[in-house]
Amino acid sequence: MHPRIHLSKIWKIIEQTDSKGKTLPFSFQYAKKNGELLTYKNATLSSIFSKGATVNILLEGESKPHTFRKIAFTRINDFKIYL
Repeated sequence: MHPRIHLSKIWKIIEQTDSKGKTLPFSFQYAKKNGELLTYKNATLSSIFSKGATVNILLEGESKPHTFRKIAFTRINDFKIYL
């Protein structure tokens, strides 16, 4: 059984930085609108909108960040996300 984490707590993982202030990479699983689950490894936070419903994440090998809906995260690192 995978450990679980509440959706409101995942931002501590996403926003982690090293001693130089550089954002640490994380992996996550995301549910698209059509129900398809996508898994991304070595992603880093680009920006977050605290009052909005989205987060911008830079994916490995990409030069521009992608926008993801916060509610559609299903896993982060080894944690299963619950609401």
